[in-house]
Amino acid sequence: MSLDPEVAALLAPVAGQSPRPDGPPVRAVRDLGLPLPGRTLPLRRYDGERDDCLVVFFHGGGFVSGGLDRHDAQARDLCRSTGRSVLAVAYRLAPDHPFPAAYDDAVAAVGWAREHLADRVAVAGPSAGGNLALGAALALADTPAAPVAQLLAYPVISGDPAYPSRTEVGPGHGLDSATLELCFGAYLPGPHLRTDPRFAPLLHPALASAPPSVVVTAGLDPLRDEGRDLAVRLRAAGVAVRFAEEATLPHGFWKFAPVARVAGAASARMGRALAELIEAAPAH
Repeated sequence: MSLDPEVAALLAPVAGQSPRPDGPPVRAVRDLGLPLPGRTLPLRRYDGERDDCLVVFFHGGGFVSGGLDRHDAQARDLCRSTGRSVLAVAYRLAPDHPFPAAYDDAVAAVGWAREHLADRVAVAGPSAGGNLALGAALALADTPAAPVAQLLAYPVISGDPAYPSRTEVGPGHGLDSATLELCFGAYLPGPHLRTDPRFAPLLHPALASAPPSVVVTAGLDPLRDEGRDLAVRLRAAGVAVRFAEEATLPHGFWKFAPVARVAGAASARMGRALAELIEAAPAH
């Protein structure tokens, strides 16, 4: 499939200069802080129309970039498409804070949100954020803080560079395998950690403990095949999975939702799918 022309035009500017359009309005936005030993983890809450579940959102950026402001539009979009309040997490970034810093922050944020902000939580994230969302869900399974559902958009799931999509999708699509390897090199202190389930949740021994899942891949993404693999393995483990592949879209398409019709429709679908899983989940 060829790249959606609207998204292709948005990818055309010089790398790093792609437009970051504003997201939709929400009821209210306020910054919070999670107190941790010696520091405070920045959070941002977006108030939705319903209060039956709080969605904890982890931004993408290859574990090395991103933050509350840069991914504000995606958090707003998720709040609107699910109807739920969203809590965005500014987890620590490599190389200043290598693995497992981001993972530890993700687990702490979900546990704190469940204890202090909501009776039920879900998790969501794109790319590296999807990795952290799933990692936190697996870490907190069978505890009171276990998420009731998750949305994983074109997630980083494995450190294995042998998936065919890693070489099939080259530069010009928002992400390539060489960039992935640079990010992994900055995040992981050693190559042996590529098989650590906290980094590669595809290898987690208890995938069956994952919550009902929305898994969305992009057809023109070097991470496409590992996302497909995740959906297959989750289903084989008995997890309810809603899988979709957006054939004409690249990695990172969520950020173009406000200005590209195909990306906007895909983002709305995955938000609605998460909302439906939240509504179907039993109350605690």
